[in-house]
Amino acid sequence: MPSRPIPTPEELSAAADRQRAGIDALTLQTTHSLHGPGPTAQHAQELTATRTPEELQLIRDAAARLG
Repeated sequence: MPSRPIPTPEELSAAADRQRAGIDALTLQTTHSLHGPGPTAQHAQELTATRTPEELQLIRDAAARLG
């Protein structure tokens, strides 16, 4: 069985960013399901205050995949 190549630090960082974005998107979806749009909007504002534009795009992409 051929061994898999060792990921570069950049690849590991990108994978971690995508994983964090997926967690953020799932958290927003759960907040909306449990508490409705008002708390979700507040939660989203808190996220935007602490994330870079690139991270926010990853969160949007992850949310789109969640449906």
